[in-house]
Amino acid sequence: LGNIDFSSDDYMAKIQNGCGGSVDVIVHLAALSSPGYCENNPKDAWKVNCPLELYRFSLEVGAPIIYVSTDQVYEGTKKFYVEDIDETLPVNVYGRTKLAFERVLLGKDPLLNEREMGGSEVCREHVTNFSKIASPLKNVDSNSSQRVPKSIILRSSLILGPPTPLKNGCKKGSFPSFLQFIHHRLETGQSTDYFVNEFRSVVFVEDVIDSIRHFLNNSLGRGSEDASAEDSSSVFNMGGSTRASRVDMAMAVANHLKLDPSSINGVI
Repeated sequence: LGNIDFSSDDYMAKIQNGCGGSVDVIVHLAALSSPGYCENNPKDAWKVNCPLELYRFSLEVGAPIIYVSTDQVYEGTKKFYVEDIDETLPVNVYGRTKLAFERVLLGKDPLLNEREMGGSEVCREHVTNFSKIASPLKNVDSNSSQRVPKSIILRSSLILGPPTPLKNGCKKGSFPSFLQFIHHRLETGQSTDYFVNEFRSVVFVEDVIDSIRHFLNNSLGRGSEDASAEDSSSVFNMGGSTRASRVDMAMAVANHLKLDPSSINGVI
């Protein structure tokens, strides 16, 4: 299924109708991933990025979820992070909403602790409201004879690749991806600021697809090689082996397309 608007009230009906009652695995890729948009529209961000209705549906059909989360669940003050060692400490609404749904899938309370909420009363209100909804679902899980579906959480870094198949395939503004934004600015010669001190372990979109396919084939779904080897849900960081700043990415695009880089401004 694709092109489902998770901000709409009837998105789950569309998913249920499209599935026809048979679901092996749910691969959840939808997100409001613009940090700026999420800061200004926290209600939308919580609804889309922490979809409790989708989790309820996964329990009803017994289907595990592969959930693409974000590296922004971390504070971002280190060069590299390790899932089982480094603490989560999101600094924006986007990271908090994604981390909260991770906790739903992992069956953990609270959805966010005091430090992770960052002193935000708006965040505290959403956490309280969503916890009231999520807690009964966990109680149903524990009282059910059916095994709670295992989930895989992939904390993705910035994903780079060709344009999305759908026009304006994500709600980030006028461009489907960051690379297409850079390309447009370079072609038109518009002076543009890029951060020199924001580093991401960028990952190619085909590597993301290969990672998802790996878990589909080896860990989840009917007929997978070790589907019953471990019942608990798992978290993995998903990124490239090198770090790149925003200005590094802009310069790389300019060099690759042989475009004038003079419109690229490095800022802190």
